[in-house]
Amino acid sequence: MTEVDAEGIRFRRSRRRVLARVACAALVVLPAFALLSVAFGNPWYSPLPHGPVLLLAAVRFPVQLGRQGGLPLRTTRDFLELTVPGGGTVQVDWPDLTRAEVLGRISPTLVVDIADRDRTRPVLNRWEWGRVGLWTRARRRSPQEIHVSVVAITPNVHRLRTELAHRVARVADEPSPDPTT
Repeated sequence: MTEVDAEGIRFRRSRRRVLARVACAALVVLPAFALLSVAFGNPWYSPLPHGPVLLLAAVRFPVQLGRQGGLPLRTTRDFLELTVPGGGTVQVDWPDLTRAEVLGRISPTLVVDIADRDRTRPVLNRWEWGRVGLWTRARRRSPQEIHVSVVAITPNVHRLRTELAHRVARVADEPSPDPTT
């Protein structure tokens, strides 16, 4: 289920967790739409007019998650590895990250801010950088900032938060090389 080895931890999207998330959302939304149908004089069990909209939303959510870049991602002792669309990877060393944290509870998002884009492996030009992560959530972001949706990942978001905190704290505790010597 989870790939844990000497190379680090691989986080990927779980179909089971995506389907469980859609089912939980349906348990909340369907009664609300049934009440709306009754309020407008329709039978509560009538699938029209809300049924097609709910079906489209239930199908669109997993498809949209599958198209987003960044996953699977891997944390190792030395670097964070993100996946770009097409199957390639980008590796960023921990000291080259100015920020690596998971924001949000309902829709968690990994936010990675790269100190220098030229120190990634492979080096991506500014046009390729947009293929990593999400551009739809771009509000106020730097050119080196990547947002990756980590909804329904396995092992889980808590494990990713713990791993990021551990790696960032380890880098902060290491003495920086003295540039004067």
